[in-house]
Amino acid sequence: MSDMSAAHFKLEHEIFILDAYLKDPLDQSQMESWTRKFIDAILGALRMEELGPLQIYPALDLRAPGWSFIQPITTSHISGHYFEKPGKHPHIRLDCYSCASINWKKIIKVCDEFMHMGLWRATFINRQIDEGQRDAFHISGEGSMVLDELDLLDHNKHLVAARAFAMKAEEELVSSKSH
Repeated sequence: MSDMSAAHFKLEHEIFILDAYLKDPLDQSQMESWTRKFIDAILGALRMEELGPLQIYPALDLRAPGWSFIQPITTSHISGHYFEKPGKHPHIRLDCYSCASINWKKIIKVCDEFMHMGLWRATFINRQIDEGQRDAFHISGEGSMVLDELDLLDHNKHLVAARAFAMKAEEELVSSKSH
């Protein structure tokens, strides 16, 4: 950015929030090395740089074992929370906030490569304060596949998609318990 003039610099303020069930639990003994590799892959895919050290925190409440992490980046941060609640699918909660543009499809691809995602839902927000248009999208999928992408400003479509997603997740949970 140092070789770009101020006239060419634009702050984007984009947020991608992912909530995903995983097909298999992650190896908690590899928490630090796995998280480092995962963050490096996200940073590489998005062409972003670290601002500070990666911080990893093991869960203290063993009723929901897992870990949390935060990576400051030059344009903001990436944070995540991985949990394995007994009797439920393991899952990840990932937030990517950046003042540079976020290609959320690249994030989905990296997440599926590292975590083998099952069903997931996400929200993409472009939160402009000045003249720019604010956008908010509900996105859902399975693995690396995007099943739908809906403008959240269309409330009726969002409710239909949310109900369909909840029903499918419940069916899969019941099906996995019967096997």
